[in-house]
Amino acid sequence: MGTDLKQRTDQANKVLIIDDDLTNKAILEDILHSNGYETRYASDGTEGLKTIAVWQPSVILLDLVMPGLDGIGVLKELRSMDLPSRPSVIAEDKRNLETILAITGAMSATLDPSEVLNIIVNKVAGVTEAVRCSIVLIVKDDEGYVLATHEDPAVRELKLDLSKYPEIKEVISTKAPLALDDVINHPLMAGVKNRIADLKDMSILIVPIVFNDEVLGTLFLRTRKKENGFSRKEIDFCRIVANSSFHALRNARLFEKVTKEKEYLREIALKDQLTSLYNHNFFYSRLEEEFERAVRYETPLSLIMLDIDNFKQVNDTYGHRVGDVVLREIAAMVKRGVRKTDIVARYGGEEFAVILPHTLLKGAVDEAERLREIVESHAYAGLVSNKITVSIGVAAYPQKGAMNSGDLVNYADDALYKAKWSGKNCVRVAET
Repeated sequence: MGTDLKQRTDQANKVLIIDDDLTNKAILEDILHSNGYETRYASDGTEGLKTIAVWQPSVILLDLVMPGLDGIGVLKELRSMDLPSRPSVIAEDKRNLETILAITGAMSATLDPSEVLNIIVNKVAGVTEAVRCSIVLIVKDDEGYVLATHEDPAVRELKLDLSKYPEIKEVISTKAPLALDDVINHPLMAGVKNRIADLKDMSILIVPIVFNDEVLGTLFLRTRKKENGFSRKEIDFCRIVANSSFHALRNARLFEKVTKEKEYLREIALKDQLTSLYNHNFFYSRLEEEFERAVRYETPLSLIMLDIDNFKQVNDTYGHRVGDVVLREIAAMVKRGVRKTDIVARYGGEEFAVILPHTLLKGAVDEAERLREIVESHAYAGLVSNKITVSIGVAAYPQKGAMNSGDLVNYADDALYKAKWSGKNCVRVAET
């Protein structure tokens, strides 16, 4: 099953160009390669048929007028060929080629993504005779925005509740084009049938705009109901256009805004809100990565566990607000006091952890002692007489018995408790 799926996926990106015009060939190859398609070229029908038999492309861009075996002849021969799956043939009429050229030309000629998106929807609507052609940006599972529609150039950033558009959600899930020839009676639309009575005589085509295996948006077409639905030629044409529109979509103002919001949410998920250090979950994730890397490449890895001494007394005496100030200041000092390659996290409460890749035990102990001195010598806002100190435990890989990242944490924790029992304000090393 996995092999078959890979073969189908590989085939879906294979486009054969059969054309005796080298200029057309160069233009089409440039467009297709820039959008992730693999291409082969044949200069006449006979050569094209041989390539089809061996290479088995999913799409054929076919020039109808050629010397020797012309495009019509190729189509006749193709019908009798025994192939695992039938390729889609797009006859290279000037209209399709000019549309693709207009879209790619607009991308290079203007920096305004809104203008490019409007050109795309207008050109595609013209070729497919769609009554509506729109580009929809996907923000969340149930949230999208219409960035451009050929019906009204003034429409920009129109919010959509995607729970009311099961056809779009299906495309997001499958990452594949979806054509609905009988919209009203299609099972997928059963939940919204009472809302789409006005689509009785309509066909719908939704084509995903995919980058790095993520659906960023869709090309959405609605047209008068066709006897045989959308043709493979129209679907493949829209796939090429959708892939070409990725850069314009990515550069849209709303896309940039959404990307920043997603990055912010990701940052929140990784960071401790009080100290802005990495949180407990991220610490364990990174430590596991670094431990596996250390084992694989036989490089050292050290871990520092640091706990504020008598921190409850600070909270009880000065209040939690002053205690929070102390936590933030220590977090900032530790962050400044280590290397850029070291990973600092708030392990929990008044405890911090530092992951030190490519660091031997002695180097980690020296760094731990430096941090201890920095914390002890600092003057803290809001404290009158209390002195802040820390106890520190250090462990390193390779070490006897350290089989995984959890073992390294346990060794460093044991060393930290040893520091507490030794009178606090000191550094202790895990027993080897």
